[in-house]
Amino acid sequence: MNGSLEKYTPKLMVLPTFLILLIISLVPLIYVLGISFTASTIAKPFNDFVWFENYKKAFTDEIFGHSLVNTLLFAFIVTTIQTFLGFVLAFTMQRERTLSGVLRTLALLPLFTPPVAIAMIWRLIYDPNQGLLNYYLLNWGLSSTPIAFLGERTLAFPAIMLADIWQWTPFCFLLCLAALQSLPRDPYEAAMVDGASAWYVFRRLTLPMVAPQIIVIFLFRFLIALKVFDLIYMLTFGGPGNATQVASFYIYRVSFKQFQTGYGGALSILVLILISILATLLTKGREFLLSKVER
Repeated sequence: MNGSLEKYTPKLMVLPTFLILLIISLVPLIYVLGISFTASTIAKPFNDFVWFENYKKAFTDEIFGHSLVNTLLFAFIVTTIQTFLGFVLAFTMQRERTLSGVLRTLALLPLFTPPVAIAMIWRLIYDPNQGLLNYYLLNWGLSSTPIAFLGERTLAFPAIMLADIWQWTPFCFLLCLAALQSLPRDPYEAAMVDGASAWYVFRRLTLPMVAPQIIVIFLFRFLIALKVFDLIYMLTFGGPGNATQVASFYIYRVSFKQFQTGYGGALSILVLILISILATLLTKGREFLLSKVER
């Protein structure tokens, strides 16, 4: 009896935390799922059941489709650049113990800074009248007139990407640095004894051993980037036009600006399904890439 009780004690201790997390996760999901089948507004929740009408509307909503494309483009581009820059910085600094310590401290500053404050900083940098970027472009003769980076359709999205890259590259740098510094030293010592070149060591030792961690960092950051909202809200509010409209911001506009909470719930469920499918595919892709690297 005592043996069986001891066997289930760890599970019983974890059970309260598991139930709390389950309630926190399931209750909002069930509420959003329920409201997505209604013509609800903020003033009249669960107004009329329309079943799948909201979902049918979503599949013909061009703005929603455009926002999904923007979201995927944004997440893929910024994650690729951030992971690459983070790895390059980490690889350069992995042997500089003193300098890497200073860089680790500096890298924490963008992560500790509230996203709203970061957005305001970049809004000031991009300001066409008194912004730092326009100041240098005009003084160096690279532009004859001030550029409204956040007001031009072709420049607004890259401008937001640049702000996100500045904010999240240190995050990738810290994770890549930890991955590189955790690699075993024995293979490197053997390669030095054999007289292997630096490029050979990087290609045959460092890259295969660190690839699993780099792929995980990429996937983790990609899933976070899919939820971008604060930079869009503070810098462009989805404009000019719908040039910087992303899925999360479009759902916000539909739900809390147009007051169509039922339709917003349907859009939220569709985005959740899309992210779940992407996460599954990326996980399978990770396993495939790792099998190629191991070969």
